[in-house]
Amino acid sequence: MRPWTTLSRHIAFDASPYVRVVREVVEVRPGQVIDDFWQVELRPFVVVVPMTADGRVTTLSGYRHGPRRICLSLPGGFIDPGETPEEAVRRELVEETGLSPGVLRSLGNYVDNGNQRGGHGHYYLALDCTAVPGMTSDPTEAAVATAMTVAEVDTALNDGRFGVIHHVAGWCLARRHPDFPTA
Repeated sequence: MRPWTTLSRHIAFDASPYVRVVREVVEVRPGQVIDDFWQVELRPFVVVVPMTADGRVTTLSGYRHGPRRICLSLPGGFIDPGETPEEAVRRELVEETGLSPGVLRSLGNYVDNGNQRGGHGHYYLALDCTAVPGMTSDPTEAAVATAMTVAEVDTALNDGRFGVIHHVAGWCLARRHPDFPTA
């Protein structure tokens, strides 16, 4: 096994910074070339599981146009140009919840499609979050922040109240992290 070799890339559609569709010519093994391997490039993003010192998780509830319904989610958003994922997590957490983490743990970064790429997400667990000024209001992201117990978030996941897989992944990654509170 070896990584494929990209021989060329041609942009087929560009609506930057939100989406770009690219046609690649790739060599999958010596002498075997695929002339039209399509890639979808979406903006990189962050998702964070914020927990206060008392073990409560701050979630958001609001309309998401992707699943076209009101659903539960976690704080997060796009990484701005020139911003690191950690800087984006800290900014998004304050903007969406008015919280700042005492401890921030990376849970890894992943693409959401094994072949076509899609979005590149960076996931975090934020512990010992405290209230700070700076929460903003964005009409495209009208959501209500709610402090929930771990059991309540688990129940919401089991009941299908999450509508976006990135938020499900963030929760599941956080739950298995060694620093996740057990009580």
